[in-house]
Amino acid sequence: MLNRTRNLLLIPSYSVFMICMLLQGMAISISAPFLAVYFTTKLGVSAGTFGIFTAVTIVSGVWLSMAIAKRSDSGLNRKKLMVASMLFNALAFAGYLFIHDFYWLLLYMTVFTAIGAPAMPQLFASAREAVNASRSADHAFANSFLRSMFSLGFIAGPLVGSVLIAHFGFQGIFMSTTLVFLLNALLMLSFIKNPAAVQQQTASSPRQPVKLHQSTGVLVPFLVLTLLYSGHWMNNLNISLFITNTLGGNTQDVATLSSICALLEIPLMLVLGLLSAKYSARLLMIWGIALGSVYYIVVLSSAALWQIIAGQVLLAFFVAVISAIGISYIQDLLPEMPGYASTLYSNSTTIGRLAGSLLGGAAAQWFGYRNAYWGCLLLIVVALGLLAIPRRSPAEQAGHSASIT
Repeated sequence: MLNRTRNLLLIPSYSVFMICMLLQGMAISISAPFLAVYFTTKLGVSAGTFGIFTAVTIVSGVWLSMAIAKRSDSGLNRKKLMVASMLFNALAFAGYLFIHDFYWLLLYMTVFTAIGAPAMPQLFASAREAVNASRSADHAFANSFLRSMFSLGFIAGPLVGSVLIAHFGFQGIFMSTTLVFLLNALLMLSFIKNPAAVQQQTASSPRQPVKLHQSTGVLVPFLVLTLLYSGHWMNNLNISLFITNTLGGNTQDVATLSSICALLEIPLMLVLGLLSAKYSARLLMIWGIALGSVYYIVVLSSAALWQIIAGQVLLAFFVAVISAIGISYIQDLLPEMPGYASTLYSNSTTIGRLAGSLLGGAAAQWFGYRNAYWGCLLLIVVALGLLAIPRRSPAEQAGHSASIT
């Protein structure tokens, strides 16, 4: 493992990608665990209304990200794109500082989060190109290592957020999130170098993206990840309110829970990266789904906070699988289109967050926070059924079509 890690760090710009991913995780996690509490207590909206807000703002970036992805593998400057997107993410969170009307905030965030949406998929795509340019085949381990940096940011983020709330209120976490995004943009602008060889190759031989409805080999994994993220986001949306309103916890308990899960994710992602050399991504996905379903059962039957804390081991493995192995699963299906593949993965998470926000908010409002987890369990079972369907890869489908003609 040490040799594999050292080889990754020797890849040009890869260490910068790691730092940027760390800051990305920290920026998001400083605010994310407390947004539901902020909207329900400070803006006075219901959990269902907050779910609609989350759904609208996150889905606004799907179309723009896909439009950019169709060009990103044909010579589009990823560095400029990432810097611009990160700046708009900073502007988006700055809106919380001066907009306190729900509907104006909804409009503002819908616009600015859409423009900032390409930052994450293009960061993964740039890292994949750097690994490809180094002639390394350790793609899954590289993705696992990179994604573990995002989780590392989630360890410190919620704890920092809880301290900021205690001393500066919600304005403190929104200001800090804005500043971290600005720092990330500065690091990208100053230290990331464009792989000229890759750009020349993609510019001279542009490739057409695979259409989902024409390739079940890509469509089924896309649907599986969408369903898994839908259930996961239902959990993210409701767990803080479940802890504070049902189990009698507080915001500090919420922060502690988020940090524990993120801390566990890091070694699990690295282990999964090592296991990917021996086991297929599909098998690792099945393992993750199985443990994720057990976690939802634990929440459904929980009567005390310690049970939820113990269940973070199961949740961490599930998140590690869909985060680190999930993106490698999609990228390996489309190895010559890292931007498009990374955006497909990102959009599966975005659509999953949309569905999870709508379903999670509605289920919590209509059936209660605990019963909302029956929906999580149903989604994960359907995903497992889809994953069990035999299918051809895109390359195999192309070969089969050629043999027929």
